[in-house]
Amino acid sequence: MELSKMSAKDVLKAFFEGYRNQDLESLKALCSKEITYINPEGLVCNGIDEFLDLLKKEFDSFGVLFEPVSWEVTIEKPSLCSISWKRGTKFARKAAFRRVEVFGSALLMKADSGWQLLHFQQAIAGSFAKLFRDKK
Repeated sequence: MELSKMSAKDVLKAFFEGYRNQDLESLKALCSKEITYINPEGLVCNGIDEFLDLLKKEFDSFGVLFEPVSWEVTIEKPSLCSISWKRGTKFARKAAFRRVEVFGSALLMKADSGWQLLHFQQAIAGSFAKLFRDKK
């Protein structure tokens, strides 16, 4: 679907699909050049280049299997849209799966070419360190 014809929620769904497929080019096309990102570990990046570098490191570090997204809140105005969500996620590391719930929010901005992701953050309830600790 053409970006200019997508709703803000469609753009975010396409973002999740691009993330799931580790498709950096698709992700870049959906984001503003000024994007800010906060990952579950609390690392922050500003701008599309830092964002793509951090995502590449995430993709190299572990595999992520997503379960369906539960949309919590959507507030859409003519030029801005705020979306919150909750989803189940499975992280694959050292041949073990860890299932957690991820909470997040996104702020999208309407540009000439359509909705673009301006801010994206996600968090895991509980300790991120415990998530990747080796099981005994």
